[in-house]
Amino acid sequence: MYCYTYLTNLECGLRELIFAARLSSEHPVFLQKVANCLGIDLAPGIVAGLNRLSRCFGDVVREAGCLLEMAAHHRDDRMYVDPLAQATARVMQQFLQYDQEFITLLQQLMTCGQDQPVWQTLVRHIYDEQVYLYNLIHTLQQQIFQMPCPQPGMQTTPGS
Repeated sequence: MYCYTYLTNLECGLRELIFAARLSSEHPVFLQKVANCLGIDLAPGIVAGLNRLSRCFGDVVREAGCLLEMAAHHRDDRMYVDPLAQATARVMQQFLQYDQEFITLLQQLMTCGQDQPVWQTLVRHIYDEQVYLYNLIHTLQQQIFQMPCPQPGMQTTPGS
């Protein structure tokens, strides 16, 4: 990571998670389209892995979106802080697991199309992005239970 990211509230962390998971769900689809355009035959196991990970990251987007709605709705209700924090940490852990699988799959993709510099550059770029996203979400997840509990009626996000 280029700098340390501070988690200011669950909504902030969930927005970052949604962004990371949405981007991660699009990468497998994009890789398959580019491989097809370049005439690179991907093994059926790799294609199946890419499709599965795209769906898994999509599930993270949907689940994190539901948690974000709940967090916004219960912003000042201290009773919901701990359960939402636990659920957020769990979904972040799912993202980290899927991202680790994707990083491993990207390493396999680097062995494909070795005579295609565009392909190699693309796979390396996506690999670097996924490592960055892993580090970002891991850092945010570690901070979840270190956040100060907001007092009822206190502003926790700008404009709220």
